[in-house]
Amino acid sequence: MRLAAFFLMISGVCFLAGQTSEEKESARHYDKWLNQDVVYIITDDEREIFSKLRTSEEKDQFVEQFWQRRDPTPNQGGNEFREEHYRRIAYANAKFESGIPGWKTDRGRTYIMFGEPAEIEDHAGGGTYVRPLREGGGRTSTYPFQIWRYRHIDGIGDDVEIEFVDQSWTGLYRMVMNPWEKDMLLYVDGAGETFFERLRMAQRNYRPGLHPGFYSDTSKMARYGLRSKDMPFERMIQYYNLQRPPIVRHKDLRTIVETHVTYNTLPFRYAASYIYADSERAFVPVTLEVDNRELNYRQLQAGGVYKAQVGLYGAITALNGKIVAEFEDSIASEYRPEHYQRGLGQRSLYQKTFLVPIGLHKLDLAVKDLSNGNLGTVSTSINIPRQKPQDLAASPLMLASTIQPVEALPDAPQSFVIGDLKVVPSVTRRYKAAEPLNVYFQVYNAGRDESLSRPRLVTSYTVFRGERMVSQLIDQAGTSVNYASELRVVMARRLSLDGLEPGQYKLNVVVNDMVTGRSLSQDASFEIASR
Repeated sequence: MRLAAFFLMISGVCFLAGQTSEEKESARHYDKWLNQDVVYIITDDEREIFSKLRTSEEKDQFVEQFWQRRDPTPNQGGNEFREEHYRRIAYANAKFESGIPGWKTDRGRTYIMFGEPAEIEDHAGGGTYVRPLREGGGRTSTYPFQIWRYRHIDGIGDDVEIEFVDQSWTGLYRMVMNPWEKDMLLYVDGAGETFFERLRMAQRNYRPGLHPGFYSDTSKMARYGLRSKDMPFERMIQYYNLQRPPIVRHKDLRTIVETHVTYNTLPFRYAASYIYADSERAFVPVTLEVDNRELNYRQLQAGGVYKAQVGLYGAITALNGKIVAEFEDSIASEYRPEHYQRGLGQRSLYQKTFLVPIGLHKLDLAVKDLSNGNLGTVSTSINIPRQKPQDLAASPLMLASTIQPVEALPDAPQSFVIGDLKVVPSVTRRYKAAEPLNVYFQVYNAGRDESLSRPRLVTSYTVFRGERMVSQLIDQAGTSVNYASELRVVMARRLSLDGLEPGQYKLNVVVNDMVTGRSLSQDASFEIASR
């Protein structure tokens, strides 16, 4: 695990200062190899092991073995994979540079990782664009964009389409999840209408892919020419998959000895949940929350602004010790002098979503105040059970402070955005009586009413204090359903807490599938604060 490296970030600066010029040059050489040459293709296992090596001899041997593991013809001279990899880097730098080196751009990264696409649909000048039916049809104006098509990418699938959009008109194309990101007239009333909008048979916010909940049944998907891979969750899964290093066909490297450290000088809270991506993987949103009064704010000379910075590290580890996902990031909290005292009573919130295999995992989190060095760590487990196709299943209940539709699907994964909803978890699960209790979860393996082309679910929301029921809402009409497809049913509900006294409560949610006769029950505890 890389907690030790996280804690020793600052000491590394002092170490470099004491190196000779030859040692500094050697360190730059290996840093360039790790963080530029192979940054997109090295696995987490390999990066972890490389970070533990100390001598140049060890690192040189590792580099040689790194390329040997990828050599498709190890018994012949040269290394075709290495030669092709550096050719791709050179091509990316020559072709995709735009204010930043080509290898750093989204198109450069994609080209380096997956090679030349089988086809590129190029709209370099933007302008007038006739949409395909799956995007609603009709005519509009677009930013410059490209669609790259691959016949197959290992670990992702067949017929892969990747869309890049240049919204800045500078040649810097960004990978997007949402095809509407290229539409310049998306928010211009009366302009760029789709085919059905022109016939006054549809409204703008009903567009396919822009608000997927309206197009979750097969008849409407067929009407608009939608493919399953056009749906937002499938696009989200593809986006995450495209960030992973390409599959390396070799045995896993030996597990590294982990360093276990525990600190409690910086208290923080966390919440972790999961929603299934497919039968083998799940999205795990991890939310961290720090009380601002626990942070060391410093007043900057410029403008007298008070600022605190927090370093964050997280890793999810499988039972065999392999790190399956990790992140390292930082957040800053700033207040002008007149708002500083009020800001100390607020909280700093951060969320990172992982895509991990189903199973039992260990979650390690570390939070560090970069001003005074105070640290907080936690280690816990996350168990993502495998679904049984014959059972009605659900993700855990996510109690949220806010659930609201996003104005437009983001072009890349964003904190607190799940599909087309912004879901901000309540980490403490503590509410005021005047606040609503927002509930989010997903249901899987639901039956489908063919006459309605959608599932038919009856959901009850019951609040208990101890053994006593204090309120109940039964959704007979299915208004809790925000989005439904063959893979999942997204459920979101706002419940009133009016009239409930301060104390501890339990929410019980029962979902009855009226098509299959199956049901499920889930519980979540929460608290109503005294003030």
